[in-house]
Amino acid sequence: MPSISETAYPRYKSNFTQKELNDIYTPTQNEIDFAINVTRGDTAKLCFIVMLKSYQRLGFFIPITEIPVQIVQHIAETIGMSIIPDINNYDRSGTRPRHIQILRDYFKTKPFDKVARHIVSKAMREAAKTKEELADLINVAIEELTRNYYELPSFNTLVRLSRRIRSLVYRFYFKTINNRLNEEIKKQYDILLEVEQQKSFTSWNSLKDDPGAPTLKSIKIMVNYLAWIKKQNIGKEALADIPIIKIKQFASEAQTLNAAQMKQLEPNKKYALIAAMLAVKNTKAYDDIVEMFIKKMNRIKNNAKEELQNYKLGQYSKIADKLVFKLKEAVLVCKSEGTKEEKYDKIDSIIAGEKADEVINDCDSHIAYSGNNYYPFMWKHYKSSRSTLFNILESIPLKTTNQDSSIEDAIRFIKKYRSSKLDWVPTIEIINKGKENQSQRQLLDLSWIPDLFWKIISGSSNRKIYPEKIDRRHFEVCVFYQVMLELKAGDLFVPGSDNYSDYREQLIDWDEYNKNIDDYSKRLNMNFEADAFIDNLKNWLNEMITNTDQSFPQNEYLKIVNGEAVLSKPEKKKNPQQLKKIEALIAERLAPVNILEILIDTEYWLNWTRYFSSVSGHETKLEEPVERFLATVFCYGCGLGPSQASKSLKKLNRKQIAWVNQRYSNEEKLEKMIRLLIDAYNKFALPKFWGNTKNAAADATKWDLNDNNLLSEYHIRYGGYGALGYYLVATNYIALFSHFIPCGVWEGVYILDIFFNSNNEDNEDIQPDTIHSDTQGQNEPIFGLSYLLGINLMPRIRNWKDLKLYRVNKDDKYEHIDELFSEAINWDLIKTHLPDMLRVALSIKEGKITPSTILRKLGTYSKKNRLYKAFRELGCAIRTGFLMRYINDPELRSTIQSATNKNEAFNGFSKWISFGGTMTENNRDEQRKIIKYNHLIANCIIFYNVFSITKILQELISEGYEIDEAILSCLSPYPTDHINRFGQYDFDLNRKPPNLEYSAQIIKS
Repeated sequence: MPSISETAYPRYKSNFTQKELNDIYTPTQNEIDFAINVTRGDTAKLCFIVMLKSYQRLGFFIPITEIPVQIVQHIAETIGMSIIPDINNYDRSGTRPRHIQILRDYFKTKPFDKVARHIVSKAMREAAKTKEELADLINVAIEELTRNYYELPSFNTLVRLSRRIRSLVYRFYFKTINNRLNEEIKKQYDILLEVEQQKSFTSWNSLKDDPGAPTLKSIKIMVNYLAWIKKQNIGKEALADIPIIKIKQFASEAQTLNAAQMKQLEPNKKYALIAAMLAVKNTKAYDDIVEMFIKKMNRIKNNAKEELQNYKLGQYSKIADKLVFKLKEAVLVCKSEGTKEEKYDKIDSIIAGEKADEVINDCDSHIAYSGNNYYPFMWKHYKSSRSTLFNILESIPLKTTNQDSSIEDAIRFIKKYRSSKLDWVPTIEIINKGKENQSQRQLLDLSWIPDLFWKIISGSSNRKIYPEKIDRRHFEVCVFYQVMLELKAGDLFVPGSDNYSDYREQLIDWDEYNKNIDDYSKRLNMNFEADAFIDNLKNWLNEMITNTDQSFPQNEYLKIVNGEAVLSKPEKKKNPQQLKKIEALIAERLAPVNILEILIDTEYWLNWTRYFSSVSGHETKLEEPVERFLATVFCYGCGLGPSQASKSLKKLNRKQIAWVNQRYSNEEKLEKMIRLLIDAYNKFALPKFWGNTKNAAADATKWDLNDNNLLSEYHIRYGGYGALGYYLVATNYIALFSHFIPCGVWEGVYILDIFFNSNNEDNEDIQPDTIHSDTQGQNEPIFGLSYLLGINLMPRIRNWKDLKLYRVNKDDKYEHIDELFSEAINWDLIKTHLPDMLRVALSIKEGKITPSTILRKLGTYSKKNRLYKAFRELGCAIRTGFLMRYINDPELRSTIQSATNKNEAFNGFSKWISFGGTMTENNRDEQRKIIKYNHLIANCIIFYNVFSITKILQELISEGYEIDEAILSCLSPYPTDHINRFGQYDFDLNRKPPNLEYSAQIIKS
């Protein structure tokens, strides 16, 4: 059952400030006059006004004895009553019903009745198609009742109604899906739940497995897995018109159940869950195969690059030495005395006969591998994977997102010659051969082939001449490599997949765009009319550049040396003199505590475990639920795993902990717990000295994983196999967002997702408007998209001086910093595609697509993708303007440095919490949950530390210590010396920590 605090259901606070009483509960003169006209006597007048103000606030009538005394006293004082009359008998009098009717007429509202119940039921049924939580359905009901001028019923009435409606909707979907499945399909589904012959497990168990690392063996297994799923009859017709979010919810529930549990379900639900599971797994299989294909081709490319370097250090160097030696001999002959004929004879003797062919071959080899051309080496590393990669092409349908079908034609071409033994294959078809009207037809468009590939494929350096034949082997490699690039860039898509689907289908249509663009323009305070948008952007960029140029002589940190900007660091700010002493006193007084005790105390204060609930949506009883919930968070958040955690927890065994994780927890529920802690944390006074949640920094840290894992990847920058925990940390030290991403991805792809997390959409307190990062958190498309989303991106960029800076116009000249600029912005490109870019931004705002989805497509260079080009050009303008501010404003640089340092400190803090070691879980859904568990524990400890430090600061102030803002701003909520991570843990749910005091004074007034 949801608690009232999870919903928008109106309720009274326990305490009111004087400002709240004045602003909300002070009756107007018109309201007082109205009360005088309809009542007799002071008691009736007071009760009437109290009821009026109460209804204005709540939207329903409650007994006057349940209205807080503070409100009654404030209203009495406002209307001039020095002595408050006895109002306890009002609720039992006949006056109250009469007053309620008068107030209903006054507010033009109606009591909750059968009609209202029907309206609410209809609204809840519609909402239940996409929403899962009962609290969300209750909020929809409240909104609908308010819109139709109905009083709100009791909270329990809405809870019962929401539970019944959700159950009805579920049963309707289950029955609908089941009725659409024929008996043959159902028998096929039943087989999935039976143990196969000569096997010890069911096919249902295989269906739930996640793929391993992208080895040839794993890829073959995955291709066979996809073929097997297709044979199971996914039941697309049965799932038609079922909302995709419901299909995913059904699949999530099915994922938590084993075959025996599935058999026990009633038939409608059982077959619906299986159909949903197959559909979702089919989509994931496409995604996983494409992901494996991309990783495999990347590995082939990296191996080729490595071999090129080895070749240059070995044989390549010898060839170069030999050619230079022969060149020197020839030049010396040319400089010697003698006739031309004599010199020619001498040169001929140097490279005569067979030596001439040898020299030519050496020159060809040298040219082929010059300019870091690793393409010739790719075949060697590709050929062992050739059969498997062809099988991938056969198993996944590839479509282009534009009019250019050259890659699709190339794929069909290499498939045709898959079994061929020819070294060179024809690209010309002779029509009417031997006749007068003989002609030629080009079989392929080869214009897409990269320049460094052209020579080894065509045998010629001249791209203007269309080759009559091409090298079959190298052309194959080139096609597979290009397929990889175009899948990453979104130029190719896979129908039926999710991550590699046609992103255009996820965008809002143009009618919806035209309907919403004006409101969006007002919300961001931007003029999106094309000419005005470009003019404003030009003026802004020109102002940024001009300010930096004019202030250059006074900029003591910036110099230009040989056309290159040199930015020196400012002097490090000195810490307050008493800081170390205060920190030592705090460390000394922080009471020893273990992680489980911290979880118990924060649960006592905030009741964050209330968000744990059955994944199926139906309430089930657990013995000692809070204990099991806390144990689960401790187990997975600290990286112990159920088996190890059960050894440290006396009362619970491995299965009890794993059961809660499987059946009561998911990412969405953990996000709600994290948000609750953030909201509560923001009420403390101490974090306000450190920063706020409007400014945040994003960064990643590597988590060790087993290498037999699709997400796990070896990365040179981080060292070893693993994946990245990606965090957005506010400048007041609290972590707002966490995600789990592969090592090989550009981290900035995920930097904007926090702003469009569905759990945060209605909470402005945890929605930053400025975001900092390191180099990995930015590129041109990210800057461009951030701007159109109204997000201020301010990263710390390594080697920023190596980036291009762009002029507003190509003829612009700057007095002091002109050397720093190269090209001018292509404003026409931005203007032409502005509606396309805004359509993407609006689609993100509407929740149709995530920023990471579109940025994955825009993160890879593409000649074909117009969105990439437009966002890149816009990003060039925005990044240039930002860099002008960056080099001109030392305070801005200091702010960015401080924010990113706090993020790096949190990374170390979160890893300290996860003391269990390498993450052994191979399921990606579970891996993402573990990151959330860890994030949750981190925020619990941060909350607990701020509470404890606040109490200590109060003690120190009372003892006469001088503590000012400068000292407070240097403290941190990340101390860990007082926390015991190891040893035996006892559940003491009877612990009663001190009461929370958010408004405690920590600085002398």
